[in-house]
Amino acid sequence: MSPSERLLKQFRDLVTVRLARINRSLMELEAGGNLEAGQRVLRELHGLKGEARMMGFDDINTLVHQMEELVRCVEPYRYRLSSESTDALLTTADAVLALSGALQAGEPALAVDTLVATLQSRLTAEAARPPPAVAPPLAPVDEDDWPGTAVLASRAPAVAQRGEGTPAARAEPSGAPVVPSHWGTMAARPESPPGGGMSPASAASHLLMTAIRSEPPGGPSAMGSHGVTSAVASSSAHLVNPAAGLLPGSRLIDSARPRQTPGPAPKAGAGPARSGEVRMDTAVRIGVASLDMLTSAVTNLGQVARRRELATARRLALVRELSELARAAEDLGPAGVALAERLGRAKELAATLHREAKLLANAELRDLGQVSEEVQTLRMLPLSVLFEPYPRMVRDLSRELGKEVELVVDGEDTRADRAVVEALREPLMHLVRNALDHGLETRVDRVAAGKHPRGCLTLRASREGSRIMLRVEDDGAGMDPALLRRVAVRRGVLDEAAANALSDSAARELIFLPGFSSREVVTDLSGRGVGLDAVRASLQALGGDVGVESAPGWGTIFTLRVPVSLTMAPLLFVQVGEETLALSAVHVSRALKVEASEVGEVAGRPTVRSEGRVLPFASLASLLGLGSERPAREGELVLVVKGQGMEAALAVDRVLEERVQAILPLKGILARFTHLTGATSLADGRLVMVLSAATLAAGVHGTAPLKLARPPVRVPEARRRRVLVVDDSPLTRELVANLLEAVGYDTLRAPDGPGALELIGQAGPPVELVVTDLEMPEMDGVELTRRLKTDPTRARLPVVILTTRGGEADRARGLAAGADGYITKGDLVRQDLVDVVGRLLA
Repeated sequence: MSPSERLLKQFRDLVTVRLARINRSLMELEAGGNLEAGQRVLRELHGLKGEARMMGFDDINTLVHQMEELVRCVEPYRYRLSSESTDALLTTADAVLALSGALQAGEPALAVDTLVATLQSRLTAEAARPPPAVAPPLAPVDEDDWPGTAVLASRAPAVAQRGEGTPAARAEPSGAPVVPSHWGTMAARPESPPGGGMSPASAASHLLMTAIRSEPPGGPSAMGSHGVTSAVASSSAHLVNPAAGLLPGSRLIDSARPRQTPGPAPKAGAGPARSGEVRMDTAVRIGVASLDMLTSAVTNLGQVARRRELATARRLALVRELSELARAAEDLGPAGVALAERLGRAKELAATLHREAKLLANAELRDLGQVSEEVQTLRMLPLSVLFEPYPRMVRDLSRELGKEVELVVDGEDTRADRAVVEALREPLMHLVRNALDHGLETRVDRVAAGKHPRGCLTLRASREGSRIMLRVEDDGAGMDPALLRRVAVRRGVLDEAAANALSDSAARELIFLPGFSSREVVTDLSGRGVGLDAVRASLQALGGDVGVESAPGWGTIFTLRVPVSLTMAPLLFVQVGEETLALSAVHVSRALKVEASEVGEVAGRPTVRSEGRVLPFASLASLLGLGSERPAREGELVLVVKGQGMEAALAVDRVLEERVQAILPLKGILARFTHLTGATSLADGRLVMVLSAATLAAGVHGTAPLKLARPPVRVPEARRRRVLVVDDSPLTRELVANLLEAVGYDTLRAPDGPGALELIGQAGPPVELVVTDLEMPEMDGVELTRRLKTDPTRARLPVVILTTRGGEADRARGLAAGADGYITKGDLVRQDLVDVVGRLLA
């Protein structure tokens, strides 16, 4: 890399970092005036402007200058920005990132003049704002005016005094869902300080605010360091305790309402506020490739150290053998005296070599341990890196969907291996989009249900031993187990008797089945159930898992558990026949000796009773094809393994040891075995396979055969499916048709609704799906959809509406007409259309 290329790369990296800081601060300014955040934005913009000028990026210099002027204009208002100005600044920040070249090639051209004009118009609008006035003291909140109060008044008993209330006062009415007790740790909404008496309607409103956050036993202190408080108000006319602060370690991002977090000003000369920050003059950058190479080298040195331990043991054995030979030589008489003396000297020399080698090995192990710990620390990233894009994403998507959502982030400082952080991006993104699109309701629906108008989405991270626990919580509509059972029957997953026999928790597990969804309509954003099987599969590939808890009307909690590190993990080594194998120690809950009274059989399958529960049983040898299936035997050693929400009993011959070791990834044909997660080495250099506890547990339950994935068998080419593309824009028709043809579909094209109906009625291969624009002359997409769905011969023809209008009202209008999917044209770049078409034609 030439010096100029290196300098350009450094500039792009710096632009990315600066814009990330600017975006975070801009959303703080939108939520409410904040002098520190405003000055932080100005500092970053000023630095970026100078760097762009030096590097010759004139367009960036122009845009950043206009951004700086707009932010400086609102200084008299404590830098509080309107939503429109925030939109303009965020859009311009995206343009700056693209102009710097930090984004991948293929980004659309950006109209710098248009952006400048937008910023200047916002500058004029902000300058015309009335001068700030000193705010009068806040009046008590009249909760009788809240729209949800009337709804709650009919549900809640009268409460004489405002306060936290007794558990009885917070209890749900009869027939309400049973909510898990630990849901009290979900993000709570602060309210006005306790005051005087209240009417039944006001008491009902207060009950809603307190019922969803009943404290765990022990009071607030029992919540631990991960409790979160998020400020919420129904409107600017009903401000509720805006001075409420967040607990340490939490961060709140609100897209619409101002809030303040009071606290003492930092002392002059004080160190950085975050525990993980370091001074720039004491830090250096290290490339990912260099870090991976360093990790590999340390891993190899660890394996060498294990072999040194074996060599040390052999040297000690040599010393003992020479000592025995010397004693034996003394018994040979005069002829053996000289031999005994020589053997004695050899023994002393061997003993000296052993002591010196042992000292050197101990010193090397000590230094290697320190280096290994430092390398693992270097590999650790705070989960703030994972959470960073979500404030902006939640803000934009919630506004696109016409919903009011606030985001609470807790546990940002929790650290995990960079490989784990990267692997969590897709699953977490899917769950967050799922919660926004289908978990959280609109303002109208929430008020009608007696909830606070603004929904709450919480991302909560914590560490439990060698595992990271990540929770995605929403206080939305929740999942109805009865509905999930009916969907399972309707889709042929289960018969009615089997579905009715499912417990509520087992019914919720249905959403992790491939293609299972309780929704009849496929959307471009997400679908609860669609893709959750991929979420679970990706987490299991990490040696983790995902679970779900939900209660209708209360919300949903997805809990992800993954290892802190993929390179080092506690392993349990076992022996099966002549084979030595390893299991992740965190997935082994206990080991036990089988007693005759614990052996049983259920539905023809062997079982073992452990701690009052009946577990399916199998020998590890039979699962791996090293032996035949058999029942448990009295006195044999059994491990209880857990994974994928299941427990099973596995028989092994011996448990050898437990130790923390490096896990090597598998490549080639071994990577195709789902029951293998990696390999590690023994002291003698032999490789040992690391088994997947989740796959083994599923194998014992009979839900996952442990077989090598076979290569696909060649079959004759299938008939190409035909899709009709309807759009009055020739360019859009061409783009959509080319996109579908590139992935194997045949397409027909029509400029409007009447033309589409004519093509559908023609002889020849049938049209199997219609993609139509929403707004067209003569007959729009909604009318075309309605005509197709009311025609008995075409009612089953899938229709996907493709439009630039992504609002909730337009989406509802299209879906009410019978559309099977609704996609905004801006999402075509993400290949969402191809995914939706594929699912509808599957």
